[in-house]
Amino acid sequence: MRKKRVRSNSAPGTKRRRPRWPWILLPVLLAAAGFLFLEIIPRPPASRVAGLWRKRGVEKPNVILVTLDTTRADRLACYGYPRVKTPNLDAAARRGVLFEQAATAAPLTLPAHATIMTGMYPTYHGVRVNGNTALSDGQTTLAEAFAGRGYDTGAFIAAFVLDGRWGLKQGFAYYDDQFDLKKYARIDLASVQRPGNEVMDTALTWLEARKEKPFFAWIHLYDPHHPYEPPEPYGAEYGGRGQAGLYDGEIAFMDEQIGRLTGWLEKTGLDRSSVLVFVGDHGEALGSHGEGTHGYYVYDYAVRVPLIVVAPLGNLAGTRISSQVSTADIFPTILGLLGLEPPVPVQGRTLVPLMLKPSADDDVPAYSESMTPNLQFGWGALHTLRTPLFKYIEAPRAELYDLSRDPDEHDNILASAPDTARRMKAALARLMAETSLGAPTPEAANIDRETMERLTALGYIGAPVSARNASGASGPLADPKDKFEVFQKVSRAGEMAASGRYAEAAPLLESALFDDPAIPQALLLLSNCYIEMGRTDEAKARLDILLKEDPENVQALIGLANILLEEGRDEDVIALCKRALSVDERNTQALQLIAETYMGFPDMAQALPFIEKAVELQPKMDRSRLDLAVCLLGLRQYDRAEPLLRDILRDSPKFRLAHFNLGLLSEELGRLDEARAAYAREVELYPGEFKARFNLGKILFKLGDRAGSLAEMREVVKIAPKLAEGHLFLARGLLYEDAPLDELKAVVDRGLALAGTDELKAMGYFLLADVYNRRGEPDKMKEALRLANAHRAKKE
Repeated sequence: MRKKRVRSNSAPGTKRRRPRWPWILLPVLLAAAGFLFLEIIPRPPASRVAGLWRKRGVEKPNVILVTLDTTRADRLACYGYPRVKTPNLDAAARRGVLFEQAATAAPLTLPAHATIMTGMYPTYHGVRVNGNTALSDGQTTLAEAFAGRGYDTGAFIAAFVLDGRWGLKQGFAYYDDQFDLKKYARIDLASVQRPGNEVMDTALTWLEARKEKPFFAWIHLYDPHHPYEPPEPYGAEYGGRGQAGLYDGEIAFMDEQIGRLTGWLEKTGLDRSSVLVFVGDHGEALGSHGEGTHGYYVYDYAVRVPLIVVAPLGNLAGTRISSQVSTADIFPTILGLLGLEPPVPVQGRTLVPLMLKPSADDDVPAYSESMTPNLQFGWGALHTLRTPLFKYIEAPRAELYDLSRDPDEHDNILASAPDTARRMKAALARLMAETSLGAPTPEAANIDRETMERLTALGYIGAPVSARNASGASGPLADPKDKFEVFQKVSRAGEMAASGRYAEAAPLLESALFDDPAIPQALLLLSNCYIEMGRTDEAKARLDILLKEDPENVQALIGLANILLEEGRDEDVIALCKRALSVDERNTQALQLIAETYMGFPDMAQALPFIEKAVELQPKMDRSRLDLAVCLLGLRQYDRAEPLLRDILRDSPKFRLAHFNLGLLSEELGRLDEARAAYAREVELYPGEFKARFNLGKILFKLGDRAGSLAEMREVVKIAPKLAEGHLFLARGLLYEDAPLDELKAVVDRGLALAGTDELKAMGYFLLADVYNRRGEPDKMKEALRLANAHRAKKE
């Protein structure tokens, strides 16, 4: 597979050229008189910043980025909150620069981190909600910028929602996202996580091994995310104040882990040659505006996040900056603190000038969005423009808040300040239009079919979808504020489904759909609840409702196709997927389903163009690449299949069935030792994979390891007791071991009873003839041979 290259801005080429629009960041000073457009503060010469490092004897400063998941700015002591102890973040704020008015681009983990890592708004990078879109290969990440300059790069991830398969691993030499999904019956993106002490353990081990060379490390701490379950002593210390107190306890525990990091930096002396950045990805509602957690509204409890930068440059200690900044600014700011320029144009701005010379006149507004109401529920989207003074929220019923007077955003002053609202609305529209210019096509995540199905079962969209226009086919879209109770029902039902309580989730979803009959998220989730409950006809009926309302709903088409696939209605599956492709010709789920249906016939020649197209569109998706390799194996195109399989194993050494298929290929080419090793590795990774174990047993037999072969076949019949081949090949092994004849005959009889083909029946009767011969029963032996030859003749 072709590898990406990242070059500096001065190099002859770049990874993928982004449009060099005449970039306007819409700097705004919102005063009583309205908007005044100001020039952006000029960037300091890179040589000046680099010179500051050289004075310290540092050529390549280290960088550690710590993202604080679900952390509100106003719940930290250094931001004025007295009810939680965060001594380590407080100390960082005293040593560095604290930004009082930082805004995230989205109140969800994956979109927010995509902006942090690219310096681009969601309008460009295309990751709008969790779980439906991956950061495309056309984006350039902060890790790629550092890797291109010779830095070692490592990431340490606390939750599956940021698993590398959603695209953020680009540029990282090491991406620690080792989540054991097998232990989860259902995969809820938010609940598959690990505590901060485990994340920090791994991060510090990696850092210790690299303290002699320049590194960029990203550490993700997820502890404040719901559910709030702080370990002791934090549970006892903070639990007396209910959920809000437990949330504070999680922040205090997270701060302890941060102390381990800063303590290591001081102990090693690397604090004098490193940049340390702490930033929240989004906040948490804690009941404000009726919202329990986050992801729906764009009020400040979700949007305003902490941002602290510690860099041993100049006299920065204790600096507090009140200007509006955005998490899109992280990318260029980190590079700017090293005297570097971004390798590609970005939409954020470097904050280094503000850090070196804070300016009261600086006011570049920040953009945020919540696309959950739109993409998953079919209602209006929420887009906002924020300054330190005002926030404008574009919605079916727009909102405007005076943040200086009303920080909790309860008093919508839109009617009393129409000029301000009009100017902010225009500026917001302009920013959204310009930041979406030239945006690359969103990509589906590189996840295997099983994981995709388990995510879809909880209502995750599973593939890129388009936003609904402000005015739908049946009129203007609903305002999310009017649908909040319906949203809560669907959210509670999703939590129930995540814990396997489908029978409880279904009535809640039915109630939500009674209030609003065409909610895509609810219909998809309810259909999956019905599938889990064995009510397939009702599942299909809900998907039919969704398709009647929206005939081009690709996920409903794919969902229905998956149901029909289980029913063996192959032609209908192909027809539905072709309908999906008529709407979205790049839909890899549809292409893959068609290919897999043809491969099941098997008709590899028919399958080939569809799976080739899927791989062309998503060259990183291991599932598609594996299907292509299987297809090529079936067509005996071994020269094409082998490089594909080796690429998959290079990128994903534990990808299910990749070693198995490499074993098949090696066996076909007569490379038996290689086949044995490949099958053995598959069995090691997936002990319950009976096909690999069966083939391993056959190869061991050919190689003369009769005991090893017999052991594998015994395991096969335990794992797959209804597999005729397992019993028959076990019987063959027992023949060579001179097993008791009664035991041997019983094994053969079981195999024959299960045999469904003439080939297997012929094998069974030949084995039975051998048993009768050893028992001295010639008549029975002759009859078994007659039956064996009769079935062999039928086969031929």
